Amino acid sequence: MRAAGRFVVETHAHISTLYKPKGEYEGVWNGLPSGPGDGEVEVFDNSPLCLYDMERYGVDMCLLKPSMPGTSNEFQADLVKRYPDKFRAFCADQNVRKAVARGEANWTLKAAADEIEAALKTGNYIGIGEFLPRDWTKGKIYSYEERYKECRVFFELARDYEVTVDYHEFTWDYYWDPYSLLNQLNREFPDVSVIINHGGYSIGHYTMADEAIRKACYVAAFGTGAERKIFLETGTWPAEYYFLALDDPNIGPSQLLWGSDYGNVPQYIINQPGKNPSTFTSSMKRWPAVPTYQVDYWGWGLHQIDKLRDHLTQDEINLILGGNAARLWNLPVPHERMFPEGRPDIWGVFYQDTVPYIKRENVIKPDYPDEK
Repeated sequence: MRAAGRFVVETHAHISTLYKPKGEYEGVWNGLPSGPGDGEVEVFDNSPLCLYDMERYGVDMCLLKPSMPGTSNEFQADLVKRYPDKFRAFCADQNVRKAVARGEANWTLKAAADEIEAALKTGNYIGIGEFLPRDWTKGKIYSYEERYKECRVFFELARDYEVTVDYHEFTWDYYWDPYSLLNQLNREFPDVSVIINHGGYSIGHYTMADEAIRKACYVAAFGTGAERKIFLETGTWPAEYYFLALDDPNIGPSQLLWGSDYGNVPQYIINQPGKNPSTFTSSMKRWPAVPTYQVDYWGWGLHQIDKLRDHLTQDEINLILGGNAARLWNLPVPHERMFPEGRPDIWGVFYQDTVPYIKRENVIKPDYPDEK
């Protein structure tokens, strides 16, 4: 079997739930809970299907995101312990969210921060996310200042524990621009690496065509005089949208991470050739809210990568598919000379800092085993 790249990493996977509601809930549950007493899910170990798909599609590692209330950081960490060469995990305020969903507690910033810091102290997690903790109470309206103060707490934790932060704020109906918030956070925490989930292109954003991704690219390219540490997940992008980042001289392939939302059940993949976008993933109001099968993200997502092969070299594709992830999260790779390094056309004035691209301690089989 020919894999899509030398080292392929799914940077956004959900394999701990089928989005089946736990207990009885009034009304029609759509798989996307948003308030107290609403939406706890049954924990489900979907690793057998995931490992099968990894073998079929040549995916070397999956980075696991916490899912809806009911799943836990500990469950994710246990999957990493069981399959250390396949998985890494992120953490969030999962126990706090579950207590709130059950009506047993009110959400507080301190409780969420304490849970995340306790998780980070174990060393079992590589990042905070998918969602930065927030008050999910229905009807909650955040001011810019209030949300900024909350986000600062988690950026400080990320800086202190040297982990990444996920940014998914663009999906909330704020009356202010969430990308302005991210720009301000980046100014204050330039040493914290940030991943814009889905590259700003989540469920429902297909209605905006490429406008949503253009906004995310603006933030990823914004500023001069410092190395950018904002990355865009691209796994749910149609092929033509990749060029919004690749053609930007301030972004390029070094800030892209392939991450498809694998296992996120309440959405489907739609093709509409000749339209903008030509294909997309989204939940569907007029279809079953939660599919009874697992949508094949990787077959679709890797096909989008195949469409880029007439425009990019395989070296550049290798960065997007796994090289950038391996460097960012210190993932174990089979060999040390797998990814392009020392190229000014990719990293600009920082090109010397990319040699070596992978830390030697993260190489399973060093190409020069006697070198010290």
